[in-house]
Amino acid sequence: MTEKQKTSINIRGLTFLIADSNAYFSSLCHSILRGFGATRVVEARDADDARKALVQHKIDLLLCDQRLPPGGGLEFTRWIRSDPTNEFRTIPILIMTSDTRSTVVANARDCGANMVLVKPVSPASLYDRLVWIAFNPRKFIDSKDYFGPDRRFKIEGYPNGVGRRAGDKAVDLGTATGPALSQSDIDALLKATRNG
Repeated sequence: MTEKQKTSINIRGLTFLIADSNAYFSSLCHSILRGFGATRVVEARDADDARKALVQHKIDLLLCDQRLPPGGGLEFTRWIRSDPTNEFRTIPILIMTSDTRSTVVANARDCGANMVLVKPVSPASLYDRLVWIAFNPRKFIDSKDYFGPDRRFKIEGYPNGVGRRAGDKAVDLGTATGPALSQSDIDALLKATRNG
């Protein structure tokens, strides 16, 4: 088997919106994105602020908490996808949740989310989802009952982190830029997130 080409993405010119009421968790995601090279990250604590951010900025990707107040991240995702006049109707949406029951994941998929991320989000899992969206875009389906990315796909993951097919891409997180968080700082952020 030939050596796989390492997959890397440049997110420096993209604008990310983190919609999460938990300031500690939002700060953690913000730091992770900055570590990947993002220079424009907008934060919102509720759906109203997230709506304003979508209108005021050209958002390239939304990280949305499932429990975003007041109605939840799934309802917010439905609002984005259901209005044909939204110029941001097709932005990639990653739903973040600590509830990994299959019904929650299915509901996120059915409201038009591109992916689901398990909280607390690790740098590797977030980068993996960003690479997946960048290199495996799904066409949007527009039907009477649904608008969003094609729901017919499945991520199996690679055994031992290495793909077997010629099209499988290895993921390289690259080198960190800027000051890195110490393990105790990361633990403190995660503890605050779990308790928040």
